[in-house]
Amino acid sequence: MKTIFITGASSGIGKETAKYFSNHGWQVIATMRNLDKGKDLSELSNVVTMPLDVTNPKQIQDTCQEAMKRYDIDVLFNNAGYGLMAPIERIEKRQIEQLFNTDVFGTMLVTQEFIPHFKKRQKGTILTTTSLAGIIALPLDGVYGAAKRALTSMCESLYYELKPFGITVKVMLPGGTNTPFLESADADVSGYETASANQRKWLLNGNSQFPSPDQAAEVIYMAATDGKDKIHYPTDSASQKLYNQYMDSNIEDFKIDFYNMLFET
Repeated sequence: MKTIFITGASSGIGKETAKYFSNHGWQVIATMRNLDKGKDLSELSNVVTMPLDVTNPKQIQDTCQEAMKRYDIDVLFNNAGYGLMAPIERIEKRQIEQLFNTDVFGTMLVTQEFIPHFKKRQKGTILTTTSLAGIIALPLDGVYGAAKRALTSMCESLYYELKPFGITVKVMLPGGTNTPFLESADADVSGYETASANQRKWLLNGNSQFPSPDQAAEVIYMAATDGKDKIHYPTDSASQKLYNQYMDSNIEDFKIDFYNMLFET
């Protein structure tokens, strides 16, 4: 039985991924800050829940090392994070620090714990949830996008560092996903209401609502099992279409068209 270690598994993409892998016969180690939120996961026969606050370096070390003592882990899925939407000028220092501590530094520290384990095995997979905002800069996402772009860059560097050791590194790229993460993201769009509304419409890509997290779980499972030498995985059809649109564009042309779309009334 293969084993996956997941951070941020109490809700949304993390939780659906834990269920999906469990249903496909994997041993799942589902970690989260509040274990009470994972009670339904712990009732599944092949899911173990463990406490992990990725802003706590000591707990990162303790939980990761304990998990690796108990299980021969095949896949690390870095998923923990939270959102923040506001103009850069209005974001407080404490908010920037909190977001980077969670979305960047915590993920880096968790990844560091697993690299020696995978090197010793001469195989393993590291999956990390970043964001379409980590590829395409979006207004009001300056800090969040910067954090996700930092993670994307880390993963792309790790691809080169770890491939000689048989370790696969891949990036999961959700756009908008219908999860509590989206609903609870701190947002301050005052003064940019039109741009925010048009950006939301663009991310919806003609759909009435954002894709569900179970779609992302399917893509994450595919990334863990397809054996492809591929790094970027948009997690649903909408994010795939927008990703392709951006990658096929000249960046200077894209920015003009995108700006005009954002601020049209």
